[in-house]
Amino acid sequence: FLLKELDTLRAKNKKLQDKLSEKDKELKTIKLDLELQERATEAKIAEKIAALVEEVYSAQRDRDEAVMARLRLANEERDEAFLRVQRLEESLKELENINPEENDMTLQELLNRINNADTGIDILKNGAIILNRIHRTKERKKKIIAEEMNAVIEQRDAALSQ
Repeated sequence: FLLKELDTLRAKNKKLQDKLSEKDKELKTIKLDLELQERATEAKIAEKIAALVEEVYSAQRDRDEAVMARLRLANEERDEAFLRVQRLEESLKELENINPEENDMTLQELLNRINNADTGIDILKNGAIILNRIHRTKERKKKIIAEEMNAVIEQRDAALSQ
């Protein structure tokens, strides 16, 4: 009876040892799976970090390009304004040099010439000079106002685009 019980206990012990070794193998497998999952998670995290860094670098490049574009635009606007000022100065010089002796006379002198004129031709000539001066003055004012409006519009557009 004792031998039979001993055989039964040995069989149970063998089964338990087999189960223990099986569970030990399962535990090792689970540990390996867990380690693989951790490494996969770390790889995903590293991948996300790399993507984030690349995105930051890309955003920085885009920002740098935008800043350079704004600087180029500002330089172009400055150059255009400089050219516009030069053109205005040249046109002003041209308007001043149309007829120098007429520019030297005041409006009162021209009116006195009309009053003191002996012939109709002198009256017409001096009247034409007065009308011409009035017309040139109006044209100058129109040009100045147009240039100022263009400058204001360009500044507004530049401000809106920025």
